[in-house]
Amino acid sequence: MSRLAEDLVLLLLDDSSGRSTVDMNRRHRAVGSAVLLDLVRAGRIRIPVTPVGKEPRVDVLDTNRTGNPALDAALRRMGTKSMKVGWAADNLGQVCWKPLLELLAADGAIRLEEQRTFGVIKTKSWPAEDGARERTIRQAIAAALGGAQPDEETSVLITILHAIGAVPGAADDATRARAAEIARSGWASGPLREAFHGLDTAWLVTLYAG
Repeated sequence: MSRLAEDLVLLLLDDSSGRSTVDMNRRHRAVGSAVLLDLVRAGRIRIPVTPVGKEPRVDVLDTNRTGNPALDAALRRMGTKSMKVGWAADNLGQVCWKPLLELLAADGAIRLEEQRTFGVIKTKSWPAEDGARERTIRQAIAAALGGAQPDEETSVLITILHAIGAVPGAADDATRARAAEIARSGWASGPLREAFHGLDTAWLVTLYAG
């Protein structure tokens, strides 16, 4: 099963503090978009190409359980009605954040830490535990930003991270330009091709404008 959303969450967490490195609005839109692409790959939804001037919508094709708690939470939130891509991404990013963290903790990539401030207010964080999976993802991203041809998963992650200004190591103009090149390179294939055309018009434009 596609795990784009899980991989993205790993990249958005600070390894030491276990907290998100981007603000909540960008996090929700980015993670929700990755969840949508995971659902496209699972054959549960479709994001058809929409005429210029109209916001693309998500069509739910199959509401049966996937066995993945995060994706199942997303399907429950969406129900059976067609909905706008932006609404879906924002809502699914919020709904799926905790289930994705729990999946990564179960996988051993992160761990849950709970603290109480003044003995009353409980806070949670998710610092890194076994960093092997994240290192592999970051190495693939670094290689692509350095000029290597990225695979589809790496291209998806770079595209999303570029849209929210969170590409790892993108401190110089050349790296940012390479990330933009990958984001606009037409990498999508198979079931993602149609979906990403929809996301490109309604989602990326919104993020770049913000």
